[in-house]
Amino acid sequence: MTEGPGQVGLRRVLAPNPSPMTGRGTNTYLVGGPDVVAVDPGPDDDAHLGRVLRAANGAIRYVLVTHSHRDHAEGARRLADRSGALLLGPAPSGPPEHDSPGYAPDALLAGGDVVAVPGWRLSALDTPGHCAQHLCFVLEPTGRDLSGGVAGDGSARRVLLSGDHLLGGTSTVVAAPGGDMAAYLASLEAVRRLDPPVDLVAPGHGELVEDVVAMLDSYVARRLERESELVAALELSGAASPEELVALVYPALSRGLAGAARLQVWAHLRKLHDEGRASTTDPDDPSSRWTPV
Repeated sequence: MTEGPGQVGLRRVLAPNPSPMTGRGTNTYLVGGPDVVAVDPGPDDDAHLGRVLRAANGAIRYVLVTHSHRDHAEGARRLADRSGALLLGPAPSGPPEHDSPGYAPDALLAGGDVVAVPGWRLSALDTPGHCAQHLCFVLEPTGRDLSGGVAGDGSARRVLLSGDHLLGGTSTVVAAPGGDMAAYLASLEAVRRLDPPVDLVAPGHGELVEDVVAMLDSYVARRLERESELVAALELSGAASPEELVALVYPALSRGLAGAARLQVWAHLRKLHDEGRASTTDPDDPSSRWTPV
């Protein structure tokens, strides 16, 4: 499905990979024209990549990825090869079962790097947490703003292409060992501190979000609430493994999400360990038992 998210110069092609982890599927975004930037090509699916090429309405000059997980980066190399574009993105994050095996950027991107085509600029922002190497891209016009006004006249709107850092309609999974909960919370604050701020979030999954401040507040509050629940569960049980804690803090969780929940609980526990609030014999062992401090 090809959609225009209501913003001039920004188009979305929804990938056919729906799941409990990806929602309706991965959002592939196209920026600009006739020189185009494609962000997060999604799965290596012939039909999807064909729709992306047709929707570009011009030459794809750059293929960007926010991070190396399969649902975002698997089709990146083939799209770059088919379009003659340069593939740019962060280093692979791991663990290997999550990474796209064919992900090999022509050049690495890091926070502060800028990719530009006529009329548009995408600035990379380091946002580790969901995985070790994750970028968001701040999209802003260099000629006309996203609603047709002239950039610099106060009407320009900045859009955050957020990958899996922020999602539309749900929360992000921060799964250890690749995910880091302390880094994730710090990356949420990095988005909050952007100056000027972004006006819209275009997430890797889900719909556009306009109230960015409320979204950030909700994400932080949800993480801290879950952390408080885990501390209370640890104090109640005296000692527990991540798997046992999942049963205590996610009592109505569907079976298909249990594995992700266990790894996310582990990420919370590792943060608590670093802060001296929880103890275990081996924080790198996912089956280790934990006690409160």
